[in-house]
Amino acid sequence: MLDGWTPILLLGAIFLVGIYFISRKVTRKTLYTVSLVLSFICFGLVLYSIFVVGGWEGMGLGFIAISVLLGTWIGTIIGIFSKKISM
Repeated sequence: MLDGWTPILLLGAIFLVGIYFISRKVTRKTLYTVSLVLSFICFGLVLYSIFVVGGWEGMGLGFIAISVLLGTWIGTIIGIFSKKISM
């Protein structure tokens, strides 16, 4: 059904689950730092895909970076709220 989108969505889901489990083990400051560093990497990858790669390949690389970015921040938000509820 989603043959071309499956790796992109799966990568975002992997980062979501990974950040969620990291949020359960580390402090809030460390979680924000990890999420911020991953966000900067994703933004840099989006800019690289636009200005250096270009074309359809760049668009695919940009989609992967955006998927990882969304997975990172959704996992961070879910981890913070679940940690707050369990305390």
